Amino acid sequence: MSVCLQEAMMPRRSVLVGGLGLAGCATSRENGASLVMGDLPPKGQTGTSQSVMLSGADETGTHFVAVRACQYPEAGVTWLWCTVATPQGLYQFSSNKLPWQGPALSPDEAGMAIYRAQSSEADAKFVRTGTLKAPQRTELSARFTAQGQGLRPSNRVRVSLVAEFEPLSGYAGLLTGRTEAFGHAEFVLNIAGKKVVFQGPSQFHEQTQTEARFVTPFIFSSLWSKDLFSTLLIAPPNGGGYVINEGRPSPVSLPKAELTQTESKFTFTEGRVERSIVLETRFAYQIPIYGALWQGRFVKGNVFGKAVVGMVNSWLF
Repeated sequence: MSVCLQEAMMPRRSVLVGGLGLAGCATSRENGASLVMGDLPPKGQTGTSQSVMLSGADETGTHFVAVRACQYPEAGVTWLWCTVATPQGLYQFSSNKLPWQGPALSPDEAGMAIYRAQSSEADAKFVRTGTLKAPQRTELSARFTAQGQGLRPSNRVRVSLVAEFEPLSGYAGLLTGRTEAFGHAEFVLNIAGKKVVFQGPSQFHEQTQTEARFVTPFIFSSLWSKDLFSTLLIAPPNGGGYVINEGRPSPVSLPKAELTQTESKFTFTEGRVERSIVLETRFAYQIPIYGALWQGRFVKGNVFGKAVVGMVNSWLF
């Protein structure tokens, strides 16, 4: 299914300022103080980077998948993050030092783009057909050796997955160089030899930028259902987002967030009406970056009376 992305309603520089409150959890700075620096490229370095991510869940919030790759061709490095959450456990791999092996991205108007990240412990390949602003399909294949989260080196778990994503709606322009597509995905997992199959709402994004990544604090939420999708972004001094409800996009402003270990509360203004949502944390995980911890949460809740699943991510808060 081809879908034309809704064009930007709010350029990055003009997004309204959003406030922030935090409670109930230690900050990334505190938790990350003992982590070793050394991610590549060096912190604060500018240069072209290109990221891609596919995330999805079943409607009950029982199973989640998030796979993200970011390539830095000028530095010769690819970052790869893979996280799978099921009732049996949380399986995760992250590396910010994989060698970049290409391929370089096709022009925006090209009918296909391929992303690849590969090492001895992990491998991921994204293939997007259709153009950047009219995607038709995305296919993902990935494998990794789960690390951390209490797993001993002697019994690390092998995880593989394939996914097929079809967009239903989309949005471009909340951040410069970024497009987001929302829709439906089917996932087939193999965790330590056990097959797990599920399907549900999903999100796919692509972004190209030249500014240094992960130097600005932010809170980001991406929420999905059958016919309602939303992105909220708090990145002082900016903040904004949108809700796409039954195909109709509406910008939101003045987002605020209060995050605890068990839930995420957001307030924002949409159509001159102040809204509030509460999202339950189903699974939480962390990824070390530049000596601090990126905080990830798979969540479940309601937006405008519709059940949603998705993610809430925070960095340097």
